[in-house]
Amino acid sequence: MRTILLASAMLTLGACSSEDIETANFGSDYYKSDYQLINATDLELDFYMANSELDGDERDPFKDKYKVAHLARLEEIKQISHEHNVEREVSFYVHAPYASKASYKEAHKVKRDRHYQWLAWKSGDALSHSLFEKHESNKEGVIRVRLFATQADLHASQNDNQLTLTAGKVSDFQSVEQCNGGLKINQIPVNLCDASFGRSYLLVVGDQGRIALALE
Repeated sequence: MRTILLASAMLTLGACSSEDIETANFGSDYYKSDYQLINATDLELDFYMANSELDGDERDPFKDKYKVAHLARLEEIKQISHEHNVEREVSFYVHAPYASKASYKEAHKVKRDRHYQWLAWKSGDALSHSLFEKHESNKEGVIRVRLFATQADLHASQNDNQLTLTAGKVSDFQSVEQCNGGLKINQIPVNLCDASFGRSYLLVVGDQGRIALALE
């Protein structure tokens, strides 16, 4: 009887592809992280995530089964959870279905039980995206923002203090005391009056000032 059961189990495994087996076992709840998806572009976007294969080879994430979200234009935000392989990379892919040749793919090794921000943004006309950990830096009486610059030669200023921003990078947190015009980007006042004092945010900026704002 034991021999029959063993043979049956082997046949069942043989009928499954390596991807089916991995999908059932690659992480369970233990290897899961949360993601805040942010669309800071003027395009409608599809977001895809695909775990690497069991032998470590990268898997193309372009299939519908790897699609995790569709976000409309500008400041659209969605929260998801995603299981991932143990110590293996995940391919992140963003695609604009209604714009020709607008897509971007990049692989990252993610850690378990973390909170990430997955930001889609544009550098000129080119679509790009970035992944970094989400952080809170709340402080009573001020709006706390860290700034993400979508292009070079951007400067954030408050009164006489000026901060040079690096394209594609997140700055340290800044405290803003006045919601309208307290912070300027290249001398353009930024309106943060839809934010809450005492909370912290990711602020995406370009040469025209504010592009998107997301709660940390």
